[in-house]
Amino acid sequence: MDNENVAYNILHHFGIAVLQRLGPRQYIVLGEPPPFYQALFPSIDGTPCAEPWQHSPMLELFIGDAEQFFEQDGYGTLSSGMWQEDGKTDRNSAMLATATVLDNQQLLIIKILQEDFYNHASILRKAREQLLEKRMLSHNLEIFKKKSMVDGLTKIFNKATFWELLQDEIKRSHILNYPLSMLFIDIDNFKTINDTHGHLAGDTILQSLGELFIKTLRRSDIVARYGGDEFVVLIPHETQKWASEVAEKLRQNAASMKFPKISSVTVSIGCTTYISGESAENFIFRTDKAVYEAKEQGRNKVCYG
Repeated sequence: MDNENVAYNILHHFGIAVLQRLGPRQYIVLGEPPPFYQALFPSIDGTPCAEPWQHSPMLELFIGDAEQFFEQDGYGTLSSGMWQEDGKTDRNSAMLATATVLDNQQLLIIKILQEDFYNHASILRKAREQLLEKRMLSHNLEIFKKKSMVDGLTKIFNKATFWELLQDEIKRSHILNYPLSMLFIDIDNFKTINDTHGHLAGDTILQSLGELFIKTLRRSDIVARYGGDEFVVLIPHETQKWASEVAEKLRQNAASMKFPKISSVTVSIGCTTYISGESAENFIFRTDKAVYEAKEQGRNKVCYG
């Protein structure tokens, strides 16, 4: 038996299914999938199911994040967090999915968790349900408008909504044990732009930046207008290294935008990662402080707190 078959047999024994990404939402199952996978995600004409998210609401949410992770040439791993499928209560039905890049192959790994994780999975079921509800709401802008959760000018979350989502995300990061990063974005010399070109020009810049951030960020990231010319971004599941790359991309994209009668618009960005146990207020304070450091260093920079 060759080494590859040995590896697949080991994965099968430990309840791990591996799918290789061929293109956008195009995957193949490597080796023979374990019994749990075949039971939850039925095969088609004897071929293992290569679209398990069609049978799982949680995987349907995760595959969107995973696709963006792969499209951005992601490295490391992106985790779904632990979950159980609806209607499944047995002690071997807790699962975890991860997107990872290994030897230049983009892989989606789905594994069953052993019995000693069952109690933890039961506790997380409620958190999963709340997560699904939050993410579904975030895809429906009209619902947020009715609840006064969106900034009227930029059509992204407002400060009050961000604070609510920040505190929820901090709680989930504790429960699911994943990192959480934040960006504060401040438009350079915005008062001068308003004084020179008028508030309509300033509003156009704010609207354009809001659209830019939505296009650049992942669906799972949270972006809000924090007030005036300040924006804030919350990046779940990522450390400062990843967040700093996102911040630099946002800074470059903002600087490349063109506006009538304005030569260029730049932004200064503060980047931090949540420290376990700290308050939301201190997390915000450290990120805001990093923005001021970027301003003091000449603007149009990314600084870290």
